[in-house]
Amino acid sequence: MLRFMRKYATGYMIKGIFGLIIIVFIFWGVGGMQSGDKTVAEVGSHKVTMLEYQETYNRLLNMYRNILKDKMDEKMLKALKLKEAAMNDIVDRYLLLANAKELGITASDEDFREQLNNMDAFKKDGKFNKQVYLEVLKANGIEPGRFEESQKMDIVSARMANLIKDNGVVVNDALIYAAYVKERGKIDLAYMVVDPADYQKKIEVTDKEIQDLYEKEKGSYVGENRYGLKYIAIPEKGPVKDDVAYMELLQVKDIDKYAREKGFTVTSLGVMTESEVLQKLKSLRPQEWLKGLRKGDISLPVRAAAGSYIFQLVDFEAGKPIDKPTVMKEIRDRLTRERAKAMAKTDAQSVINKKSFSAKKETGFLPRNSGVIPNVGAIPREDVAVMGLSKGHEVYEKPVEIGGKYYVFSLKDEKAPDKEEWQKDKDAFKQYLVRKNEDEFYRSFMTELKKKSKVKINWKEIAVTESD
Repeated sequence: MLRFMRKYATGYMIKGIFGLIIIVFIFWGVGGMQSGDKTVAEVGSHKVTMLEYQETYNRLLNMYRNILKDKMDEKMLKALKLKEAAMNDIVDRYLLLANAKELGITASDEDFREQLNNMDAFKKDGKFNKQVYLEVLKANGIEPGRFEESQKMDIVSARMANLIKDNGVVVNDALIYAAYVKERGKIDLAYMVVDPADYQKKIEVTDKEIQDLYEKEKGSYVGENRYGLKYIAIPEKGPVKDDVAYMELLQVKDIDKYAREKGFTVTSLGVMTESEVLQKLKSLRPQEWLKGLRKGDISLPVRAAAGSYIFQLVDFEAGKPIDKPTVMKEIRDRLTRERAKAMAKTDAQSVINKKSFSAKKETGFLPRNSGVIPNVGAIPREDVAVMGLSKGHEVYEKPVEIGGKYYVFSLKDEKAPDKEEWQKDKDAFKQYLVRKNEDEFYRSFMTELKKKSKVKINWKEIAVTESD
């Protein structure tokens, strides 16, 4: 249960146990200054603790949950790569601080007071209030001195980041117009399609290969787990708070009995496969709490727009091994698909290497900043450069995989932006480009700084601690 609470803590209960975390973003990095925790990374002389890493990760997770709401599912969580992002934030912070120290960049008491005056969380009647400030810090278990030190560190790292950006931006009219053409111009791409499905009949998979893989992998071929769930819904403004209900349910351990005593209605979902649960309860993010439950367990409150839900796992059946003929067929199909895909990709690359091919299809003129090609699909993030093809660079250097097929793209035609539109947009685009170049230069600078600095990250220790 402790592992489950650490991993999936949500709802009012956490406020009761860990204190009112009102302004998560203000407090990031403060916990990392505490001692007595496992070291998971080193940035120069600074040792990053597991606590500091977890606080930074949770800050990012909560931020994206607030922004994405129901769209924040398991797939989105993987795509955001928050673990890497959290560690990058921490590493960047201490690299900036180390370089700021070398340059003599500091933050004064006046700087700290000015920052406090701009924080809404510490205001009363529109003005900074010292009593509110002290109460908020106390509620979060943070000493004023430690908070001040952390905020000064934030000021210094922000100044160092701005210094890097300001010194890295060089923009002239020629660069501005070239960037404008790249973003606002139009491009017509010619393309050919290499479909792995056309190669499957050419693939041979031997019975021995299938049998060998079956013996190696048969333990992983099991059906879906089945879950029997019941839940109660707790209105946001009801007489019983969800954190209180959760703590009481932990004692009673019977959701039906508790519901009778408190006047709640119990809803039974029956027994469903895992995929059915994930689909039916999609808006309640079951991927975050379902697998942590054991038979009889009570889930933490799951908050939604109108209130909270608390589930009890009343029945559980582990997935059963799939019969051998079905598995053997699945292995054969998988090997066929994989080899057909590899063959298709090799042929597509061979066409590109020849620098000359006959493409019977074309996209028609599209904005160069378009992320989707009609009748083809979304351009993968790593291949957006295909929209930047131009005279002298007319064939994209690798096949682009979209929807399971490989596409070979070349430049058919291009159009520059309208001159009148350029004159109208010039000043605003210049400001946009400066900001963009600042960020790109900053990211490049920090990447090089990490390469030259002493940075050690112990991902194994993080994984072991998270699984405890």
